[in-house]
Amino acid sequence: MKRRILVFTGSRAEYGLFRNVIRILAKNEQVDLHLLVSGTHLSPQYGFTLGEIERDNLAPIHVVAMDLDRNDSVGVCHSMGKSLPGYADVMQQVAPDILLVLGDRYETFCAAASASILRIPIAHLFGGEATEGAVDDVLRHAITKMSHLHFTACERYRRRVIQMGEKPERVWCVGSLGVENVHLLPVHSEDDVRAYLNLPYDRPYHPVTLEREQVTHEVEMLLKILSAQKDIVTVFTGANADAGGQEVNALLQAYVASHPNFRFFMSLGVERYINAVRYSKGVFGNSSSGIGEVPSLGVPVLDIGNRQKGRERAASVLHADLNEKEITVALNTMLQVETQQLAQTTPNPLDKPHTAQNIADIVANYPLRGLLMKTFFECYNG
Repeated sequence: MKRRILVFTGSRAEYGLFRNVIRILAKNEQVDLHLLVSGTHLSPQYGFTLGEIERDNLAPIHVVAMDLDRNDSVGVCHSMGKSLPGYADVMQQVAPDILLVLGDRYETFCAAASASILRIPIAHLFGGEATEGAVDDVLRHAITKMSHLHFTACERYRRRVIQMGEKPERVWCVGSLGVENVHLLPVHSEDDVRAYLNLPYDRPYHPVTLEREQVTHEVEMLLKILSAQKDIVTVFTGANADAGGQEVNALLQAYVASHPNFRFFMSLGVERYINAVRYSKGVFGNSSSGIGEVPSLGVPVLDIGNRQKGRERAASVLHADLNEKEITVALNTMLQVETQQLAQTTPNPLDKPHTAQNIADIVANYPLRGLLMKTFFECYNG
């Protein structure tokens, strides 16, 4: 019998990472593939990226809407409470042999929790990472403990998952799907990139990827610093549906409207985003893409604040705390010729070959018998 695999996706960034794994599974004649689509995919405010998934037409789609209207921490909890029964209903209907999830978002946590209660084995992509400045850490590690098969981006993360009590033979170091995308996605010409970003042809630019920040005045400080770069165009991409994300986006949109050197896009999609970065002077912000994918493009990164603290990173990733003077100095360093040259020759520790293929092969073929029976692996040797 075919193995029925249900893949959960709740955001545009996550689906962009997942796409190659989904394509490989869809071509596997021994797999009956289904997609559970939720979160910001269904929101016009965040680009209604369900349409992108439908156009790919890779598998039957099961949709569960979430209430994203309230954009604070309590609102997120309400959304989680409403999504759990919806996810459970789909899983009961589809009856998958295994659920495949990626990352650390609260929607993903809810999908994993539903599968755990329904006794469905879970394969989790990219546990073992650390984002010490965000709630993501708690959710990611919780998903790891609910899961049965684990795929990590580097050996350090694999060791962490094993340290959490997971059996070593069920934990694979496969590299980063985002990094693999850099090598597989079509390369656009710089003229095409500048056309869809509405950028002048004689000006350098840098993308800015901001997720939630602690307080609005910190975002305003960043905007002040960036607006001082008179000779460089700044391209902003929208924050996800996290607590505070709507406020960040509203502030960016208002600022862009009165600053001719700024551009704002709620969602570029993974292909356009990667190509936009490809010709830029550098990436500025606190998004995980700056730590993961961007170094493989040979482009420098300035990571700001604590949100990505604890992640493995290339030497071409600079860091600055949320301090105006420190950020300004680091931004100027990022734009220097020496930094640009360093980025072009610095290896990315998350870059491994055949990432998507290896994940798809294991999920499609690993024996399911006895998989739900988890024992704590004791790795203490002191």
